[in-house]
Amino acid sequence: MREVVGLGALALSLVAVLTPGAAAGSTLQSRPTVICPLIGTPGCCGPIAAVGTDDPCCPESGTTECCVPIAATCCATSTCPSALTIAVTPNPASEGRQTTITGTLTGSTSVAAQTVGLWEQAAGQAASTQVASTQTSASGAFSFVRTVTTNTTWYVKVGTVQSATMAEAVLAAVDLHPSRVRIAPGAGLTLSGTIAPSHAGERVALQQLRSGHWVTIARPKLGINSSFTVTRNAGGHSVKRFRIVLAADARNARSISRIVAITVR
Repeated sequence: MREVVGLGALALSLVAVLTPGAAAGSTLQSRPTVICPLIGTPGCCGPIAAVGTDDPCCPESGTTECCVPIAATCCATSTCPSALTIAVTPNPASEGRQTTITGTLTGSTSVAAQTVGLWEQAAGQAASTQVASTQTSASGAFSFVRTVTTNTTWYVKVGTVQSATMAEAVLAAVDLHPSRVRIAPGAGLTLSGTIAPSHAGERVALQQLRSGHWVTIARPKLGINSSFTVTRNAGGHSVKRFRIVLAADARNARSISRIVAITVR
């Protein structure tokens, strides 16, 4: 092993998300790696590009994310702990649709074929529960597909290594249907629809577009089937536009129906 000299200020960028005690008790053992200097530093190791050579100061193959080349700096041993990333797509999601949870395990002795548990806490649940598991690929990647109806939080675990918690907003399905799309002036117009998942007992806002602004003209209460019906006078000759808005709550993000256009003439 060649002599290590000129160890000045080292910069090591490591990202690790560990549960309490994970660094000491993880079943995924950390592995040593090094910071490699730039080419031409006297008395130091070769560059990161020399991975796989016989140079004893360079890191193992696949650990380059734990190495930072620093000018005029020699090698220094360090530790690259295990870490888990997590991402959710799409976010927000729509009620009844699928969402994909992905991530990567890095830094362990072997990132392949590790068991990843998915933990979920939907709105209204007191705590997270494990709902699925899968194996990492050769590169440490993993994915889950879940169907969502309400706001949900997720995290993943491999042994005692845990990711950050990801919150996903879920849009309710808001349907709005007119009794007719063409109507005579002064006639009665009925607008009805449903909200899913059920928000029975809550109120929604029926809004009309007036002079470029959405104005709330009624607040119908959702019935036992999470449905509503509103009857309005069609008024004079014009094209009227309506929508239904469900305010954000613990179960769903603010959700809006399609715009319904009614021709009055």
